[in-house]
Amino acid sequence: MIKIIRDNSLSIVLFTLFAICISAQSFAGWRVQNENLAAHGQASLGYWHYLSTGTFWEGLASNWQAAVLQLGSLIVLSSFLYQRGAPHSLDPRKPKNKQKQREKTWPLTWIYSNSLSLTFLLLFVLSFVLHALSGASAYNEERSLTGRSPISIMAFLFSAKFWSITLQTWQAEYLVIALYVVLTIFLRQENSPESKPVKARDETTGEANK
Repeated sequence: MIKIIRDNSLSIVLFTLFAICISAQSFAGWRVQNENLAAHGQASLGYWHYLSTGTFWEGLASNWQAAVLQLGSLIVLSSFLYQRGAPHSLDPRKPKNKQKQREKTWPLTWIYSNSLSLTFLLLFVLSFVLHALSGASAYNEERSLTGRSPISIMAFLFSAKFWSITLQTWQAEYLVIALYVVLTIFLRQENSPESKPVKARDETTGEANK
């Protein structure tokens, strides 16, 4: 058991932090929602009822899709674009290793070769759809408090409300990943595989992939 925990400690800690954060977020969001309902003279919601509302799921889905978009973009773009000095970039001075596979023993070779980016694409689509559905529900809940009629999911998809939230998360994720790529050129974190070795030169590219 100790060996299993040690060998999987990174994922265990990350999933544990996720569980703690999402639990805390749900309780905080529940209190905010009831404060909002009270301000409009509406009855408060129970905690478990709140977890089924569009308001709760919109917050999750909008952030999930942005985070998936961030990592998915880095995975795909780094396969053909370069950043000199970044540990997670291919070295532009070295030609790509193009091995011609004359005999393919597995018909799904291409899918497996691109399975990581395809998985992130699927996760993005699922989280985007969840955001659209839950966001429309949350927006209609908000509109009902002011006596306005509900709108359709398609109308919500083309609304400023949807794209304001979506682009707000996207721009933040792209900024963070861009800063990550650039800062790893000059800065180091000892013993982290996400960093170049402390003594590596700034011009050294692709060290994390060796």
